Amino acid sequence: MSEQTGIVVVKKFYDSFVQGDIEAVVSTLSDNLDWRESENFLLGDRNPYLSPAAVVEGVFNRIAREFQDYQAGPTELIDAGDVVVAVGRSKGIMASTGKPFDAQYMHVVRVANGKIVSFQQLIDTLEVWRSQQVG
Repeated sequence: MSEQTGIVVVKKFYDSFVQGDIEAVVSTLSDNLDWRESENFLLGDRNPYLSPAAVVEGVFNRIAREFQDYQAGPTELIDAGDVVVAVGRSKGIMASTGKPFDAQYMHVVRVANGKIVSFQQLIDTLEVWRSQQVG
């Protein structure tokens, strides 16, 4: 198979995530992975995630358990070759409180040999934190 460009790989990653096809999402991830959620974000407690399996367990499975009606597709992808920046919003309802959140995010995604090797999330942690608060 020929090597795909960064933007093609990252677009497949997000399209698959939006469709809920986690198997296709995982197929875009390198076995040699450095995935980091934002500091002070509820999914950042296990940073760094160093394998696709760790991302599935520590990120995707927790999203499914802790958020309802979750959506996180990018509104813009900025192509910088082997680096792609995704800008978007992460929206949903915190399952534990029933409170909604709508947080701006930016992801810096690096691709090598047709696979995602690095993912860094920056998200409005205050917006998500507010949705976790009871009362």
